[in-house]
Amino acid sequence: NRIVMAPMTRNMAPEGIPGPANAEYYRKRTEGGVGLILTEGTVIDRPGSRNMPNIPFIHGEAALAGWRGVVEEVHKAGGKIGPQIWHPGPTRGSVGWDPGVEVESPSGLVAPDDPRGKAMTEEDVADLVAAFASAAADSRRVGFDMAELHGAHGYLIDQFLWNGTNRRDDAWG
Repeated sequence: NRIVMAPMTRNMAPEGIPGPANAEYYRKRTEGGVGLILTEGTVIDRPGSRNMPNIPFIHGEAALAGWRGVVEEVHKAGGKIGPQIWHPGPTRGSVGWDPGVEVESPSGLVAPDDPRGKAMTEEDVADLVAAFASAAADSRRVGFDMAELHGAHGYLIDQFLWNGTNRRDDAWG
């Protein structure tokens, strides 16, 4: 069918590892008639990419094994599924949870003329691109049918697209 379940942050993956409860949740949505599920946001292998403590990872063998179980359950029920891959960038501090790493963004801003965290170096940006690419490749490897990159709401990708938050004068400006 053409019913798509939009991503909804659930914060239900202890230590970033999806488990049987996550698989059951997504399987039940498929059994209820959803044709394509976009998971809640999943975080890349980059410091500060998680904005709440139990957001699932889309990196590391334990998390990927957990996602493999989720994908298998959804496929058995006849559905398709893809992860939403994200890095919240400077919006991370807005929910009051602090993972103990510095906030990063293209120019050290959360909004025009509103500083938060540090401006990313060119090396940071290269690592960021590699982390997104790795997450997409790992998603395919564990059997996801597609992937969505979160590029809105002031999250890190979105920050690079706006003059007010991207004031870089290098190739990433």
